[in-house]
Amino acid sequence: MSDGTLNEILNMIVKKRKLRMEGCQPVTVNTVKHKDFLVTINELLSDSNTVLDVGCGVGETLGKFCCPIKVGVDAHRPYLENTKLGETFLKINFRAEGLRELFLPKSIDSVTLIDVIEHFEKEVAWDVLCQVEEIAAKRVIIFTPRGFFRQLDVDHYNLGGESFQRHRSGWEVEDFQKLGYNILIFSKFHDHSNKAFLEVYGKNAEPVDALLAWKDC
Repeated sequence: MSDGTLNEILNMIVKKRKLRMEGCQPVTVNTVKHKDFLVTINELLSDSNTVLDVGCGVGETLGKFCCPIKVGVDAHRPYLENTKLGETFLKINFRAEGLRELFLPKSIDSVTLIDVIEHFEKEVAWDVLCQVEEIAAKRVIIFTPRGFFRQLDVDHYNLGGESFQRHRSGWEVEDFQKLGYNILIFSKFHDHSNKAFLEVYGKNAEPVDALLAWKDC
């Protein structure tokens, strides 16, 4: 990713925060042609001390977040038991559908759902989004394939989580726009270098975009 592209992204986020302070929150949609989504997520997390990662799995992505206090929730206990991050985050074995039973409103600065929302049926996902928006004091951040990305019931960690890995819904820009989320489109993010993409679509298939959506609470 070029310095120019990174500066554009960071300037967009800074502008959004300024507009929020002034009481104006326009929804923005932009497109980038790189795969460094973690750079943008960590910029969005830069003013958060606490982060809750829903569907954290073994914690690979959560371990790269810049927040000093990290909480990971996952419905499949073996993922949490086999994390490679030791005690660097608090692990909670619980289903996302019942998050408001665990967390008070505005009790966590930021809540993230990274490659998670597509694993729910759409109606269930809407409710999960409502819950995390209540829990987050600053913002909710979502990363997901654009459109329906078919994924087989295969657990690449070999930890028995096949049913949790199935994709049950597809998401478009409009789905997040109507909820007031800002969207960054990562053009052609999923391609033959993605093992799940290769297994389902083959090496000659057209790449699939990814969406990064965030909303200030």
